[in-house]
Amino acid sequence: MNASRLLLLSMALSPAILLGQKKEDLLSIQRDIADMTDRVKQLQKAFDDKMTALTAMVQQSIDMSNKTNAAMAAMQREVDQKLADQQSKMVAPMATMGAKVDEMSGDFRSVQTNVAELVRHLNTLDEKVKEISEAIRTLQVPAAAPPPPAGQSGTAQQQAADVCAGTSAELSYTAALGDYNGKKDDLALQEFHQYVKCYPKSSNAPNAQYYIGLIYYRNEDWANAAQAFDEVVEAFPKNPKTSDAAYYKACALMKNKDTKTAAGKEFRNFIANYPDSPRVREAHVHLRELGMDTPARRKD
Repeated sequence: MNASRLLLLSMALSPAILLGQKKEDLLSIQRDIADMTDRVKQLQKAFDDKMTALTAMVQQSIDMSNKTNAAMAAMQREVDQKLADQQSKMVAPMATMGAKVDEMSGDFRSVQTNVAELVRHLNTLDEKVKEISEAIRTLQVPAAAPPPPAGQSGTAQQQAADVCAGTSAELSYTAALGDYNGKKDDLALQEFHQYVKCYPKSSNAPNAQYYIGLIYYRNEDWANAAQAFDEVVEAFPKNPKTSDAAYYKACALMKNKDTKTAAGKEFRNFIANYPDSPRVREAHVHLRELGMDTPARRKD
């Protein structure tokens, strides 16, 4: 009996319990929907705020671009105007410059003509100088000596005096040196020989004898070159040309294949007699080439 009552009571209360549970679930769903709605509204509001800011930034960019374009256009107009002004200002000076260039071209042509005329005058002057030089040489040629009386012959001193008669030491040396520098070696050699013969005690006699050696040396006449330089060394031991003459004497002997042994001796004498000469180093080099230099003798 009691069990039956309990069963009936349970059956009666079950729909009420079920309805209560469903009501709670509906309230929960409603709360979730309300919460979701609030979130959607918040998202919509944030989206609207960002769109508003973005729209403002885009508008600012458009405004700045318009201002920049306007400034660039104004700058371009200003540049064009300045270029036009400069061009208008340059036209007149350029025209003036062109006229001056044309005038200078005319002046240059005039100068060129004057230079050509000057060259012609110089050539004429050069010819006259050559004529004067030839005249000086002609004047230096001694007159023929009168023949000695029958049965008599002139002495050597008298013949030498006849050759040197009527010549000037300074003019003779200047002419010979000019021919040497002009590489007229045959004529210069003859003139230097005559000078040394006529003026053996003059201040230029050592130089004349030295140039005789140089002419032989330049023409690769080694034997005569060595002899000519030796005469400088022997006759003028205190002259400034003597050390160079001694060096070139040794060089001439070295170049002559028959006197290479003698060349080594002369190089050693040169080093001993002229230790301060700038050619000492070259002398050592030549001694080594001859195989005659030793460490004890080397100073370089």
